[in-house]
Amino acid sequence: MSHPRLILFLSDVEGNLTALRQTLRRVCEELGQSMPEVKWTQSHNALADAGWHVAEVTLPTGRKPRESHLEEHLDKLTQALAQDFRDRAVGLFADRANSYARVCVGGPGRPSKMLEGEFLDVLRQAAKWLEVETTVLARLLGNNPARNLLAAAVDFGEDGKGAAEAPPAPPEPDEEDRFVEAKLSEARVLMERYLSATRK
Repeated sequence: MSHPRLILFLSDVEGNLTALRQTLRRVCEELGQSMPEVKWTQSHNALADAGWHVAEVTLPTGRKPRESHLEEHLDKLTQALAQDFRDRAVGLFADRANSYARVCVGGPGRPSKMLEGEFLDVLRQAAKWLEVETTVLARLLGNNPARNLLAAAVDFGEDGKGAAEAPPAPPEPDEEDRFVEAKLSEARVLMERYLSATRK
């Protein structure tokens, strides 16, 4: 079972974890929350190539249901990071087990934009804002990207009931199915190219 993740994407930080902790501490103090651990995470090359440094905030376990959680204030956190680092920042909260995610993008002096809802929909929007493929984020979140996208396409229908019920006979592929298949084929080709290049 995958656990909820809170990931921060920062432009051009040059590894300044101290400054990141200061911003995080200030936001937590304003919200009356304890300071969580934060660390740089090994990101996929595509994220680094797109100019992003990736940090993960450790979410406390065993939280009480009525407590306020940091991910509920993702817009405030993202905007504070954008102001302090004077560049775009993206915050992503992903709860894969419950097929829920929330993403927020902010820039200095500009209002933040946020989307929350189905895991795959939010992942796609986050990938657009980060200018990377959705599979890159799926890999960052520790899922096999092909299996993740196929599972999301099958498990998380509009009714949100998931795969608990016996699935009906598969319908004819619609436009979204064809889009996912095309992206998966494209990802397979790119992966084969990458693997063959690394073997040389």
